[in-house]
Amino acid sequence: MKTIKVLFFSALMCLFTLSIYADELNLLVYQYYNPDITVEFTDSLNVSAERQQQIADEIAGIDSSFISGSNTASPENIICTLFGHNLSETTVTATHHKVHVHEPRCLVEIYDVTACSRCDYTEAELVGSVFICCCPEG
Repeated sequence: MKTIKVLFFSALMCLFTLSIYADELNLLVYQYYNPDITVEFTDSLNVSAERQQQIADEIAGIDSSFISGSNTASPENIICTLFGHNLSETTVTATHHKVHVHEPRCLVEIYDVTACSRCDYTEAELVGSVFICCCPEG
């Protein structure tokens, strides 16, 4: 009976661990409904949550600023000038839903994104795009 309790408790802990891990993955998906856009990060960048949201906004076309290295004078930029950027890289996909009237309706753009955790330097390079069938006609 004790063995069954231990096995049940272990299985329960595994389920909680998996659900926590899945919740962490959901933080990397940003959805915009006007227009219908989904931005998804494959891995987390080594930047703040606010900065990651800003990068997602820029890729989705919601933010008017252009993704490029910042030339503004700030203490962070001085540190990066002296010691170099602390860069992390990830792949980001932007799905633009219902772009065409007929199938394939949706456009997926794939970006390689590099961002510095000390300053607002961000570089995004479009590496590919493809039309897919993900939204039904109607």
